[in-house]
Amino acid sequence: MIPLNDLYLAILAFGAAVINGAVGYGFSSTVTPIAILWFSNKVLNPALVIVEVVVNIVLLTRERKHITATWPRARPIVRTLLPGIVLGTLGLAFLAVNDVKVIVYVILFPLILLQLRGVYRPLKNEERTGAVVGPGIGFLYSLTTISGPPLALFLRNQGLSKNEFRCTIAQIRVAESSLTLGTYLAFDGLVGTHLVSLPALSLLPYLFVPVLVGIPLGTLLLGAVSPEFFRRFVMMVDGIFVSYGLSRVVLALQWLTANESDALFGLLLLVVAILALVALSRVDGGALGSGLPGSGAASGGGPGPGQPGSMDATPAPHDPS
Repeated sequence: MIPLNDLYLAILAFGAAVINGAVGYGFSSTVTPIAILWFSNKVLNPALVIVEVVVNIVLLTRERKHITATWPRARPIVRTLLPGIVLGTLGLAFLAVNDVKVIVYVILFPLILLQLRGVYRPLKNEERTGAVVGPGIGFLYSLTTISGPPLALFLRNQGLSKNEFRCTIAQIRVAESSLTLGTYLAFDGLVGTHLVSLPALSLLPYLFVPVLVGIPLGTLLLGAVSPEFFRRFVMMVDGIFVSYGLSRVVLALQWLTANESDALFGLLLLVVAILALVALSRVDGGALGSGLPGSGAASGGGPGPGQPGSMDATPAPHDPS
């Protein structure tokens, strides 16, 4: 019989794979905040990273014709990932389990709120900003496996078409997942951290099989619903689980009493609900809504490619795929 937690993980991985196939990111940022309610990050992270190496290579292969055009956007981040990855791996190896969970939830919650709010601000010096962002992205990913939301906030209003956006993120994710897996293995060999070990490897079947089905399904789903509506709906669901997870872990650490942790959950949930209702009411959820990252029509705010204020003065071609 399949252990119940592993079955839950497989169901969760399927939903996350559908999201990843639809919007180009979101697998680990959906799986991690929920699955760490059952698993330690020391077990979950290596399994997710192994899966994401494969998933990101597949996604990059799908968007390969855009690599030449988008590599200059990905390069500043890719070149500066490694110092952050090493620091995040140190944290994963030596911090207490609940301390890592607190970091995951505290970092993820404001990112969810920013995505629900729909923050769009083009960056004038993208290369310099990318070089500053890179170590932080590497740290977040190796410690928490979550980098999609901050990457999306960084890239989505930079004049990229939908496919260019997905290709740029895929290039960064291939680099960060590969470097993180290599760093985990190096720490195992040099320090004996046992990150890539049997407990983590035993989760792989419950992650890979749902991914094989979910990512193609997500790609098909992209044509049936506005990606911006779908993205914000996913962020709303993530916000609910992050609110619950944070309230539980502070209770486990005895930072708050049971009543106080319940009150914290209610407060965070109220914030998420208000932002989600406002955000979803402003976004067209219909078929083939304007699906370009940063598109004003899809997002309710911020210029899209080819619009005033965009970094790209040439209108991006509509891609119905």
